[in-house]
Amino acid sequence: MLKDAIKKNYKWIIVFLCVVIFLLLLEDIFENEILDLDVAAYRMIVLNLRTDSLTGIMKVITSLGGAYVLIALTLGALLVLKNRKISIMITLNLVISTVLNFLLKYVIERPRPEGYGLIIESGYSFPSGHSMVSMAFYGLIIYLIWKLVERKNVKYICSTLLGLLILLIGFSRIYLGVHYASDVIGGFAISIAYLIVFTSIAKTYLKEIDGERNIMKKKKIKLLRKQKKLTNSFKYAFEGIASSLKTEQNLKIHFAIMIVVIIAGIICRISAFEWIACVILFGLVISFELINTAIETTVDLAMPDKHPKAKLAKDISAGAVLILAITAIIVGLIIFIPKIF
Repeated sequence: MLKDAIKKNYKWIIVFLCVVIFLLLLEDIFENEILDLDVAAYRMIVLNLRTDSLTGIMKVITSLGGAYVLIALTLGALLVLKNRKISIMITLNLVISTVLNFLLKYVIERPRPEGYGLIIESGYSFPSGHSMVSMAFYGLIIYLIWKLVERKNVKYICSTLLGLLILLIGFSRIYLGVHYASDVIGGFAISIAYLIVFTSIAKTYLKEIDGERNIMKKKKIKLLRKQKKLTNSFKYAFEGIASSLKTEQNLKIHFAIMIVVIIAGIICRISAFEWIACVILFGLVISFELINTAIETTVDLAMPDKHPKAKLAKDISAGAVLILAITAIIVGLIIFIPKIF
């Protein structure tokens, strides 16, 4: 029973724990204490890990949690993402988390560490703005990836990289000496609590997006089916031509004559207009022959026994092919006799 209750309400248990961590840190800060955690982090990170090469890397990493980069990414989302609802959600999240951080800083008014900062920062220290806003911004991206991306390997890789980036941004603030470790932990804690509340409220919004995705998916499936039908129609057409060539002697003769006429046209250098006339006649004669074959096959299937009307249908279709063939021969003579003589 307890296990089911925890499973059902695990998000709000995490929110509660994060708020408790934040308040415990805040209690010591209001008493103007430098926490043992801050002293230990200073000794381990600032005194033992600082090098010139690592400092350059940390400056780049910390910039990824700065206002310019996050605003640029948000504007990029507004311009690139087709789904405006996701773009608006990302923008709203950035605005709310930034405003919340400013409010907390100006209520708590904790001074920044002095004497060992490698970069210049203004404003108050607790909670760390870079840590808090980065957790909210990149955390929402992770959440959206898990909700909207179907491939598991993409989910795992992106989530791992973004999670590592969030931790490194927090670490960089301690390394560069502009925040205490408690500032970073407090920023992460309150941001996780905020993000759970934000995504819970936005869940209905995401369901609408998911519904739109399902509609688009269905449309895509329909389009693929249509494309498949179109591909199959070409396939069946070529199969019909190939089958007729195997069984119909007249069609073989028509194709042979077409090849002879093409060779003669190249040798005699007939004009573009004359080529157009030849190509049209090629298509008409072969098409009529195929139609004649289809009619004969259909008549044979419908009337396997001899019948006067069946014979009449076959004779008429054969006559249509003959008339068109004679017409093609006459046009061919008109084109080629002047070229030969």
